[in-house]
Amino acid sequence: MSGYGRRDSSPLAGAALAVAAIAVGVSLYGIHRADVREARTDKRLEQVQSDLQATELRLAPLQRELARTRRQVGAKSGRITALAHSALKSVFTIETTDGRLGSGFYAWSQDGDSYFVTADHVVAGASMQVRVMHKGGSWGGDVEKTDGADDLALIRVAGAPEGLGQPLWSDPGVRQPPAVGDSVLLIGSPYGLEGTVTTGVVSRVTRRAIQTDAAANPGNSGGPMIDTSGRVLGVLVRGGGENINFAIPIALACVSIRDCSS
Repeated sequence: MSGYGRRDSSPLAGAALAVAAIAVGVSLYGIHRADVREARTDKRLEQVQSDLQATELRLAPLQRELARTRRQVGAKSGRITALAHSALKSVFTIETTDGRLGSGFYAWSQDGDSYFVTADHVVAGASMQVRVMHKGGSWGGDVEKTDGADDLALIRVAGAPEGLGQPLWSDPGVRQPPAVGDSVLLIGSPYGLEGTVTTGVVSRVTRRAIQTDAAANPGNSGGPMIDTSGRVLGVLVRGGGENINFAIPIALACVSIRDCSS
């Protein structure tokens, strides 16, 4: 009986050993596969880290350029703010005796009087007296000269209005025209809204007109176009459509409005 029992258990023992071997093999295979996956993951991670480092190196110059541009934009914005704040003291609202409104700017002083340049169509058809207004103050002015061909006019105010800023065209010898793409400011009183400032660029330049995309509306006429150095480039006189506005080059004022030879 014992011999029969030993012979009967031998196949079972073999089967058990086979199952155990298979289990061990499967386990070892699983461990191997896990090791392979881990190795691949590590390799991918190394590649990602390498790519990230390479990208950071490529981005570094761009980041430096972006930071520099931001500093420049901030500095330019600060300059324009300071420029506008200063120029606003020299730009006035012009009111005619029949109630029409426009803009004008303090250009120069002579013999104790203040001279303002504006557009001829702002004062045309009215009496030769106008009101020059700024921040609630109002002063009488006389239309001294007009130039209908170039749409320019000159107003004289006796003495100096209170709070008057610096003359914007004290040096008529500086008449270099702007270049296309130059930044400009328009200051005036569109619809009577005194002290309105808009910015844009020079879109086109001819001998008789400077085109800009800076916004303007009725009431801006006669106001100055100023560059980022505070130099008057021209006198706003008309618009041709949305963001298409025109100024007469200040050099043309030397033809009939002011003697620029001295």
